[in-house]
Amino acid sequence: MNIVNIVNRNIEISPELLDFRHLFCYSYRMFTQYKINSIPRSFIFMGVKYLISILFALLPILTVHSVRYSLAALAELLVIALLSNLIALKKPVPANIFNGIFIFLFDAQMAVLFFAASYVETVMLSNLASAEDLAGNAAEYIIAVIVIAFASFLPIRPLGAGFFDRISRIGGSILAAAAVWAVTLAIVGGVYSPFVNYGILLRQEYKIYEMKRLVSQELNQKNLADLFYAEEITDSRKKDASLPEQPNIILIFTEGLSQNIVTDERDIMPNVAALEEKSLNVTGYYNHTFATYRAISGQLYSGYQLNNLDENCLISLQDILKEEGYHTAMINAEPLNEDFTGYLNALGFDEVIGDAADITSGLADSYTDGEIYQLLWDTVLELSEADEPFFTVIYTFGTHATFISDEAQFGDGSDDELNKFYNLDYQFGQFMEKFEDSSLSENTILVFTADHAAYQDSDFAGAFPSYERKSSQLDEVPLCIYYVGMEPETIDAGGRNSLDLAPTILDYLDISAENYFLGESLFSETGTDYDTIFYSEASPISTKDGAITVLGQDEAEAFETKIRQYFAAKLSDPSEDTLETLSTLTATRTTTALSDDGQLLEVTYTPSGRESYTQYWFAVWSAENAQDDLVWYYASKKANGDWTFSVPLSSHTFEGEIEIDVYGGDTEPTDRVDLITLMLP
Repeated sequence: MNIVNIVNRNIEISPELLDFRHLFCYSYRMFTQYKINSIPRSFIFMGVKYLISILFALLPILTVHSVRYSLAALAELLVIALLSNLIALKKPVPANIFNGIFIFLFDAQMAVLFFAASYVETVMLSNLASAEDLAGNAAEYIIAVIVIAFASFLPIRPLGAGFFDRISRIGGSILAAAAVWAVTLAIVGGVYSPFVNYGILLRQEYKIYEMKRLVSQELNQKNLADLFYAEEITDSRKKDASLPEQPNIILIFTEGLSQNIVTDERDIMPNVAALEEKSLNVTGYYNHTFATYRAISGQLYSGYQLNNLDENCLISLQDILKEEGYHTAMINAEPLNEDFTGYLNALGFDEVIGDAADITSGLADSYTDGEIYQLLWDTVLELSEADEPFFTVIYTFGTHATFISDEAQFGDGSDDELNKFYNLDYQFGQFMEKFEDSSLSENTILVFTADHAAYQDSDFAGAFPSYERKSSQLDEVPLCIYYVGMEPETIDAGGRNSLDLAPTILDYLDISAENYFLGESLFSETGTDYDTIFYSEASPISTKDGAITVLGQDEAEAFETKIRQYFAAKLSDPSEDTLETLSTLTATRTTTALSDDGQLLEVTYTPSGRESYTQYWFAVWSAENAQDDLVWYYASKKANGDWTFSVPLSSHTFEGEIEIDVYGGDTEPTDRVDLITLMLP
């Protein structure tokens, strides 16, 4: 029997088939009629769904350079498929819901691993409000979200009903799924599992919740700040004789910069490397937290942050320098970012500099590194004309994760990650040329460091494939102090971290003051209980002696107890002669004063700048006796934006401690924005 007869038995052959020009058309018709059309559409949908998930499971090999993640993921995908099939044999609708949810979680976790080179972390969730700062990869992220949303809820249908009916009676599917999962994880390790990491994430989120709950309980304890009080800055080094009495200070926080980038053999950052060669350069120095909101405040106050936008009522580097006669200024790289601008305004600088009208070319409505360094130069030139010394802080934004530089490019410009660091270095070099050629350099010291380490996402891993890191958020970072004509020097921090920045600068200048710093001057031979511990939102990590290790359970619990007390202390003013306090939620400032006749308590409330309510209401009561004297007060707004109201003391049974619940809204109190504890004057 020839091929024509075989085909004729199944489909009528037209003479046109003999014409080669029509061969493709008939082949396509045969395929669709006897292949695709014979497969139920639901099977096609299910195939597409699982193929997309398999693709997401394999893609991370390109960024994490390990097949272990993919092996663990494929095993868990098989478990999802087996269990979904078992449910579908009896209950198709619940099976599709179950499958859709778990495939969505699976695909999302693997997509995050592909883009970020790590599974979902608590810091990612806490920074969702700043998602626009990832604008460099926005197109890729949007495509991934669309694909995941589309594929996750494609329908499934059961396979092999007869076979699965038989084995389901003894739980075979469940046993098979459990066996596949257990054996695979035993081989590759649970840390590579997408769903084990969801469990880790939930545990960490619960720890954060518990920390916040316990901190709120400790806010009522008195004199917590005394646990962290120090009478002075340790004087471990005398100021260089060639420095003037009060030199100007420029402090540069570079966004996400690890030391390995500076020392990379490809000479990516030659200007910063040259600065380190002629400076007092610190090696073996690590970031103490992550990310920017926690890092800038954390270094200026030598402390940790509980929440991104928490203010710190304790003393800061800028507070101490202000008392020494310095004019303090912070240059804002993101003036259109209301949260970040409010955060900088709360740091207590004399002025925050940054004009939203100037923003033209930076991603996420920001200054490019070229623009921000030009603004720095213009600012310090202007400030140098005043009679008082200045302390000017700048945070450069152009090296943020996912960002792309359109300014100076590295080599042929083919690697966006290298381009942005090279551009940062180029713009810094342009600034240094002007600085060193000016009279400003005769009485100014420059401190160069990072807000935190470079985030080890897929872009970083691709640009530095041979550089091994144990943490995506923690790494050695640069720190150097420079003035023209100084003798170069290198000191080894031995794994100490950026908690030590503020006391180090003050020690270098021979400035001492009362403080609540958790760090110690790097010129001191001994550190503190904190300055070798990285803490963000998860388990504390030790960097002692430059070895990155997770703290043991007992050490971690002892540290977390101390840091919980610090979080409570930094939200309460330790001074006995002031009634200023910070709220537990938004840390806004409230002041009180008695009227001249002693009958009224005058309350002034200053919103944080991150709120936009048209009216505020205040529930006031004594801390004693379960709110039995609670009274609501309606406030009036002053021209400067403060809200004021008067509390008749005769309406309350105050025993010294006052509780105030603050609500915001338009026509009625809708949102609780503050809980304030004050002491009666």
